[in-house]
Amino acid sequence: MCKNSKASSLRLASLFLMLLTVLGACKGPSAEGRLEVSSEYPLGSIEQGRDFDIILTMRNVSSSNAHVKEIRLPADFMQNVEYKGSNPGLALTQNAKNEGIIKLDMTIAPGGEETILFRFNSMANGLIRGLGLVNTDVGGYQFEMQASLSGANPTGWQPQESPALLPDAEPLGSIPYQAVVQIKALVEVDGEKKVAWTGSGTLISRDGLILTNAHVVLSDRFYQVKDLVVALTLSQDSPPVDTYHASIVQADARLDLAVIKVRSDMQDRPLDYASLNLPAVPLGDSDSLKLGDNITILGYPGIGGETITLTRGEVSGFTAEEPYGNRAYIKTTATIAGGNSGGLAVDSEGKLIGIPTKLGSGNEANDLVDCRPLFDTNRDGYIDEKDSCVPTGGFINALRPVRLSMELVQAAQAGQVAIQPDSVTPQAFEETGKLVFADDFSNPNSGWTDAAGNAGSAHYEQGGYLFKVEKANYWIWDSVNYAYDNVVINVDSRVLKSVGDGDYGIMCGENGQDFYGLEISEDGYFSIWQTIDGETVFLVDWTYSEVVATGTSHAMSAVCGSNGLTLAVDGVTLATVQAEDFKPGPVGLVAGTYDNAGLQVLFDNFEILLP
Repeated sequence: MCKNSKASSLRLASLFLMLLTVLGACKGPSAEGRLEVSSEYPLGSIEQGRDFDIILTMRNVSSSNAHVKEIRLPADFMQNVEYKGSNPGLALTQNAKNEGIIKLDMTIAPGGEETILFRFNSMANGLIRGLGLVNTDVGGYQFEMQASLSGANPTGWQPQESPALLPDAEPLGSIPYQAVVQIKALVEVDGEKKVAWTGSGTLISRDGLILTNAHVVLSDRFYQVKDLVVALTLSQDSPPVDTYHASIVQADARLDLAVIKVRSDMQDRPLDYASLNLPAVPLGDSDSLKLGDNITILGYPGIGGETITLTRGEVSGFTAEEPYGNRAYIKTTATIAGGNSGGLAVDSEGKLIGIPTKLGSGNEANDLVDCRPLFDTNRDGYIDEKDSCVPTGGFINALRPVRLSMELVQAAQAGQVAIQPDSVTPQAFEETGKLVFADDFSNPNSGWTDAAGNAGSAHYEQGGYLFKVEKANYWIWDSVNYAYDNVVINVDSRVLKSVGDGDYGIMCGENGQDFYGLEISEDGYFSIWQTIDGETVFLVDWTYSEVVATGTSHAMSAVCGSNGLTLAVDGVTLATVQAEDFKPGPVGLVAGTYDNAGLQVLFDNFEILLP
């Protein structure tokens, strides 16, 4: 008979992937060549436009060879996604019913196992699912394919191709303010849509393509963008007017550039793109800029007024960044308010040559003037400026050259939807040292607390140390009294009960109620933070990682000391940050919740080493 099976050894990168093992229903009476089939699919919600993976595992549980002839991917699923490929690479065709057909000549020996990773791009909205089929010589085996998709793009909306600006398009002048828009990101709070932050953008086509920054339109861990509102500039001396809803067409978080497109009016009525005739600016040649060239910047600052603001400056230099070359950023003498992020920078002819970009500007000011925190992201009991949101305040002194947006613009003009999230470049974690403490939690007197309360508990259970967090927006921690100036901590972690947004990891440098936390989350993020006098300060804000997102069991490592803090997962270094004020203190474990209570995390094989 069939039973659950999970490919625990597979560590393949995927976007926003929290894996769930699913029962594969067996068919076929023969015991010869019999397979056990299972699938793993995303547990959390996938933002539209992102790639995601489904993993199929086939294990031979008989005493003779199993011959796989064909795999069929269900039409109900395939018609709502874009198929990106597989690992190993397999040829896929779609029949008239939209089923995905893969012809195989694969033999799996007794006790053997084959795993195939299928990659898709999310195009629909809502829950999509279907039953796939593995066909062998002796029968067929079903497996489930499922994904929950969400985002600013409503079900059924697809961008049309957008023509380039006509050569005889009426020029907007050297100060093309008419093409500047304000973008409002809407998130859901207590069942109601609210504006979380604003930014600026530039109309680059008459049918409503808008070039902006990725961070203006993309979700983060706490703020899931439900919709985008585009406010048009109808006059120089009046606030912009909310006119359209828009959806994301292209976004690259590492470049911090995105292209969105208007899709409906404010009453959600569809648009006649052919008749829009919106004011748009032509794209200029950013590579022709020279030191001292004049630049005009337009946008909505978010501070100091609600009307469009003009700033003038000169090209003061260029900044290199791999892999974008010597002109990855254009430095300028202008001091640009943060709300202009995503807005317009034109040359003397009124052609777009750059996009004011908050990220990478080199400005150390962290005044998040236009940041609108709506959630208690640091769990200090207050919703205030110390909580996370997308910052559009502060000031900017750098532009992304329009040259770096051209691939996104061309793909958007062709009607293609794609989102590339920021990612961490993997680096091997190789810290070693002298072992001074090791605990497999087999001895209930090894030094940890064994207690329970209304908010949570920590017990020696199931061969490890089990944390249960029974209260929302709460964390618990425990430590052992080993305090060194520089220390390496290793531990195995496994989520036993998922709540979707729980986090867990290693703590160190405990001094009273103050300590450092190096954590990962169920939904694929990591962070490094510090508690100081009851307040939480993020040294590394929550950042998405494909390594964290792949699976629910992880080997975690942390380096803590005056030389800095480092977090590593499954042998990959995720982040390193300075900690000049580090004080030696006990080290241990931590787990917490946000919106959902009931998280259970089992820790095992805890080690302390001196490097």
